Amino acid sequence: MKLFLLILICSILVYSGGVFFDNDILATPSDIVTTLEHDDGWGVTAIDPETSKVYITNFKSNTVTIIDGDTNQQVSEIKVSSSPYGIGINTETKMLFVALERASILSIIDTKSGDIVKEIELADPYDVAVNSKTNKAYVTSDKTNTVFVIDGNQNAIVSSFTVDDPCGVAVNEVTNMVYVTSESTDSVHVIDGTDDSLITIINVGKSPRGVVANPFTNNVYITNQLDGTVTVIDGSKNEVVDSISVENTPRRIVVNPETNTIYVSNQISNSLSVIDGETNEVIDTIPVEQPFELMINPKTNKVYATYYGNPTLSIVHDVIRDDYSSENFETIIGILGAGVIAAIIAFFVVQKKKLKSNNLEF
Repeated sequence: MKLFLLILICSILVYSGGVFFDNDILATPSDIVTTLEHDDGWGVTAIDPETSKVYITNFKSNTVTIIDGDTNQQVSEIKVSSSPYGIGINTETKMLFVALERASILSIIDTKSGDIVKEIELADPYDVAVNSKTNKAYVTSDKTNTVFVIDGNQNAIVSSFTVDDPCGVAVNEVTNMVYVTSESTDSVHVIDGTDDSLITIINVGKSPRGVVANPFTNNVYITNQLDGTVTVIDGSKNEVVDSISVENTPRRIVVNPETNTIYVSNQISNSLSVIDGETNEVIDTIPVEQPFELMINPKTNKVYATYYGNPTLSIVHDVIRDDYSSENFETIIGILGAGVIAAIIAFFVVQKKKLKSNNLEF
């Protein structure tokens, strides 16, 4: 029993010295938010987690900027036609789908060469979501109340379906379900990606915009701009299971499925709400200037926040949650191991003293 207590005390002491007083872990907002400037303003972001490349549309300069996600440095730009806004990437084929809103074109770009391989005429494209498993892209067009389906094998429109004022679109690659928010009808349309048929329409909060699905839990999250809430849908039942209050005017939402953590951009409040996907509770608020569009790299847990026309790109590296993630389990074991070793050494020192004391008595 004494040995166990000794191990526990030594472990706590080592852990305290190595973790609780580590300045890197007790980070302030300024430590976790990096900003990059672009004179013409940033647009929407797509990320390839495998290469850590970040692709951002620039509506005013008619380009797509490529940023090295490891160094946070711009590496190049791709020139496109006018008004690029929505963007998505097939991480398996390395093809970008860029919505050129005012030009009514969907541009398909090979990220390996930087070449435009196809331009598809498509009325007023806005948001883009890509299913890398099926090689399909889904593009919303709010002015025509349509969602277009593009087959990446053919680089052609193969289907479409009607949604009133479609805005946000997301794909669950595990279930092959597509989710489209309808701002004017306060609802989310659930589409079966196998045949692009409508499964159901779910009522949510006021003016839903952003939507994301966690493929691991099959939960779907929707931001309601005029409610200041996030609706949680159980994707297996297509039922609303929770509503989470966040800050003023939540726009977009992303999830890190590996940590089951959700991030919400609150534009008017200049903040990101951090939600624990296990409890559906807001566990933190991170100050960020004018966050609107959001994207996340789940491998680095970097969140990229932009606002159309705003020259500031905010890169949020949520290091506090990183340092307590499962990836650091080995570190914790190492710390405990160090405590055990220290306890064993202390045990033998005590035993040696006892032996010496016993010898003196004789």
